[in-house]
Amino acid sequence: MENLSLNLKGFEKETIVFRQGKAPEMHNPKRNVYIGVIDSAQNYLAKRVNVLNQLNCVVIVNRELLSIHLITDEKNELRDEVIGSLQLSEKFKKFGINSGDYITTHQMADLIKMNRSVFENRDEAMKLVAELQNFKAKIDKEVEQKSDNRGNTTNLRAQVVTSNIPKSFKVKLPIFKGQTSEAIEVEVYIRDYDLCCTLVSPEANDIIESTRDSIIESQLEKIKEICPEIVIIEQ
Repeated sequence: MENLSLNLKGFEKETIVFRQGKAPEMHNPKRNVYIGVIDSAQNYLAKRVNVLNQLNCVVIVNRELLSIHLITDEKNELRDEVIGSLQLSEKFKKFGINSGDYITTHQMADLIKMNRSVFENRDEAMKLVAELQNFKAKIDKEVEQKSDNRGNTTNLRAQVVTSNIPKSFKVKLPIFKGQTSEAIEVEVYIRDYDLCCTLVSPEANDIIESTRDSIIESQLEKIKEICPEIVIIEQ
């Protein structure tokens, strides 16, 4: 069908245009909710401060959830919201540090080998890989040599679980998403009954406990500098 124009009586200066084709689907507009890291709220405000009414904005802080939630216009259903949270980095979680999750020594060796870039000394990393790969074979051989043929294998394993695996080593990685990398000391814990292992770092735990509040406080200070009239509510 060709385009048609229809002039309405009394509305000579108005024109209605009919077009052939499918009209856009009807939809209700929704508010924008952005999910990001802990500095997302202050980054948003830094770029939008000139177009926002600070007195209509609210920042909600939840220290238990390690989150900062920005509501840009509390009375507007179509407002923007920004939720930033302090999360462990993917690399930190990948190593399972302090997670309590155990994996085989071969799996740990592969994990370290594929992520040796985080080690301060890569030669040390590869030495650790070799020790982990040979660990179970060494233990099984020693158990076999000491076996009393009376089924006491588990007890014997507990006695011979010693190796050249270093007591601790250093890795450099970000603990939290969006934060800089830092060097932490990590230990390998071995379970005697199945020889699976996990990584433990008391130092990383101390850093998490001591820095999360300081990181949140730092973000709130930046928000206050950008928008001094904004309301900040602690949950």
